[in-house]
Amino acid sequence: MRPVKNYEVFTARVGEAPLRHNGNVRAAEPRDAAVYAHLMYDEWRWREMFVVPSQAIVRVIRPE
Repeated sequence: MRPVKNYEVFTARVGEAPLRHNGNVRAAEPRDAAVYAHLMYDEWRWREMFVVPSQAIVRVIRPE
């Protein structure tokens, strides 16, 4: 069994410029994460949707 990883979901609606963080999903494969994200966050007509492994995100500014 493959280990399950966290993936962050980023989306932009039609007519919106910037991407925004919509939430996260857990999956063993990136392709599965994409399917789960599409199923869970299907409430809008998205212009773009991305899933990114949580471990790949680098914090630039720390909240105080």
